[in-house]
Amino acid sequence: MTVPETVSTNETSMVGKVTGFIRESKEELKKVTWPTRQELFLNTIVVLVAVALVAVSIWVADTIFSILIRTILR
Repeated sequence: MTVPETVSTNETSMVGKVTGFIRESKEELKKVTWPTRQELFLNTIVVLVAVALVAVSIWVADTIFSILIRTILR
């Protein structure tokens, strides 16, 4: 017959694990090099331009394939 584990041991270890995780996360966040406002702005512009270029290229490819499929199916 097995003896059931006590609830307090699991709760204590879980609270300790969560507390340790939060403490370690705070320490790691202190090591992060955060971008300046200008870097953030420029990187955002780069991402938006890249998204726009990909969207346009997908639209162009879709249009070309649609025309080809319609031409073939006629």
